[in-house]
Amino acid sequence: MASVTARYRRIAEVLVRNGMSALADQIGLREHMTGLVYRHLSGDDSGPVPGPMRLRRALEDLGPTFVKLGQMLSTRRDLLPLEYTSELEKLQTSTSPVTYAQIAETIRRELGADPHELFSHFDEVPLASASIGQAHRARLQDGTEVIVKVRKPGAAEMIHSDLDLIRSLAALASREWSLARDADIESVVAAFDRMMRRELDYRTEADNARRLRRNLAEDRTVRVPRVYRELTTSEVLTEQFVTGMVITDTAALDAARINRRKVAHDATESLLRMVLVDGFFHADPHPGNLFVETDGTIWLIDFGMVGTLSPQVREHLLWLAFALGRQDEDGAVSALLQLAPPRGGVDRRRLSRDVSELLDMLTEKPLGAISVAAVVERITALLRRHRLQLPSDVSALLRMLVLTESSAVTLDPGFQVATVLEEVLPIAMGELLSPEALARRAGMAGRTALRLGTDLPQRALRLLDDYESRGVDVHIDAADLDKVISRMENTADRLIVGMTMSALLVGISTVLASQPSAGGRMRDPLLIGAGGTTALMGMLLAAGAGPVRTAGRFVRRNLRGS
Repeated sequence: MASVTARYRRIAEVLVRNGMSALADQIGLREHMTGLVYRHLSGDDSGPVPGPMRLRRALEDLGPTFVKLGQMLSTRRDLLPLEYTSELEKLQTSTSPVTYAQIAETIRRELGADPHELFSHFDEVPLASASIGQAHRARLQDGTEVIVKVRKPGAAEMIHSDLDLIRSLAALASREWSLARDADIESVVAAFDRMMRRELDYRTEADNARRLRRNLAEDRTVRVPRVYRELTTSEVLTEQFVTGMVITDTAALDAARINRRKVAHDATESLLRMVLVDGFFHADPHPGNLFVETDGTIWLIDFGMVGTLSPQVREHLLWLAFALGRQDEDGAVSALLQLAPPRGGVDRRRLSRDVSELLDMLTEKPLGAISVAAVVERITALLRRHRLQLPSDVSALLRMLVLTESSAVTLDPGFQVATVLEEVLPIAMGELLSPEALARRAGMAGRTALRLGTDLPQRALRLLDDYESRGVDVHIDAADLDKVISRMENTADRLIVGMTMSALLVGISTVLASQPSAGGRMRDPLLIGAGGTTALMGMLLAAGAGPVRTAGRFVRRNLRGS
């Protein structure tokens, strides 16, 4: 318990030191802030440090797990403004390497022999070091060059401890901070927890690589390195070593006389096929994870971050793309609500207005001249405004599209994602409307109908029993009517308000007139007489909205009296 309290205190200290005491208070660390003094942070020459930079620095100070959390949040543009996600994308997980002796001990325990016995050559100096593991170059007995990733000792224990702490902080924040509740931060953290626990097990990354390799078996331009299963465990991953140039190294590509425009097209097409056709995609295609050989072959590496889209989500994405392309406002709104269900209620009229503005943006220029980043920024701002929550894998997809476009435009400044999308969409729609896919959806619909058909008779019987025993109660809450009338006073046209209120009075008059008062007499005949109602309607139509207030008070008074 003491260590947990110390860790909470450490988090509060880091947040306060980085000028984020308000955040520390909002996430429930108030009791751990005693004696900590708020610091006014200044940049080198540009005044106070902006909030996004302070958040990035705090996450870096808190260690690898929090850095990973920040990297995940950088994909959630539906939750954070663009300036925050852009800053969090700068987070790096590079850390100091552990000793070769520690690496050799892990390999001996996992694979049953010393590295120099398993491999004809094993480089004791690491090629790279990250928070979870580090990579060493090696050579198999048959001469094949490989990369061996080894999990660092203690990494799993440290990350598990931090994940438990982050889940507790998310629960505290949800109780203390309405914004955290609205964003459903506990679900976001739960998704991060699952991702990190999978990333700790190198067998998961090996399975991801094998699945992508199978999916790309027919692709002649993009390849995935082979994983050596017999030399892979939860703590050791051995895979084919990839050579080539970083995909955005334009000088090297030009020196090798490689067609950069073709490379941009081929990489983008493969990545879009992963999303729309396969439903399983590489979620982190930054330039350091794509290499180009001298013959133009593109290699993908590092499969710790992947996304999986169900057939239903892919269908919603496709219909959204088609609706946007056809300028179909209603279709786009419906597809968006299917793709990103609202957290609570949604004002569909306001949402339609915002979607209409998005469509206007798409028609201002030729589609090929509009960047994916601009569209993603507009859509994610819309999602935040209306509290629509994307599935985590769709959030990763949006970031993947932005990274893909950025690399492609570096290779070919005139590149247009829309052109490649037009090639992939018909293939994706063919998959969506294939007999197998239709049969699968029909089967799902049939199971739902069967379940509904089984439950419906019992539900109908319960409903009839309730009706026969208690009848039907109609409740009118005067407080709710207050809100309706106030809204009508503020927003409706005078003539329409008058007609609406008159109709409301007629209906209420009928209800009230049908019930005796406490003394056994009918209520005021003005409410039930045709002449009185007609006269009241005429007054409202002639005088406009002013008498509506009086009529509203009149209705409220009669409702309360009833």
